[in-house]
Amino acid sequence: MENILEMLYNLPREKIHAQDAPFVRTARIKSEHLELLAASMTDEQKDLLDAYLDASCKVEDMMDFDRFRFAFHFGAQLMAELIEGRGDVL
Repeated sequence: MENILEMLYNLPREKIHAQDAPFVRTARIKSEHLELLAASMTDEQKDLLDAYLDASCKVEDMMDFDRFRFAFHFGAQLMAELIEGRGDVL
């Protein structure tokens, strides 16, 4: 069973970017470079690259969750201090 932070973090994220957004342009460039790289590789090299990319994604997911957890805790602590009347926090 997930804890509440994991549930919040894993909510569906369906942000739609415009076709000319920097995110979309960068994602397209990344995809094109990966296709060019894969086209020049042997099957064994492709398997190694796939394993590397899978591990890299898992590490990025863990780091993203750590950042989310820190920001959530920080925001909750800040809100608690403001509710207590400790306005000098800001």
